[in-house]
Amino acid sequence: MSRTVSSRIPTELHEELRERCNLLGESISDFVKAAIEFAINGSVDFDFGDELMDELEENKKQLEKHQKIN
Repeated sequence: MSRTVSSRIPTELHEELRERCNLLGESISDFVKAAIEFAINGSVDFDFGDELMDELEENKKQLEKHQKIN
């Protein structure tokens, strides 16, 4: 059986969470559940997308650098 948990979070944090989940193709519920499991157990079999976010940030920096050159 599962339970429902509600939490109030800032709008900006919710937008970032929604964007991350959309990129990963995961629901907010699954992401938050995995985050809680990780916080309690110290590990979880879930890809939070950290590598993807790092790659996107690097690509953004390279694009900005390229645009400054041209």
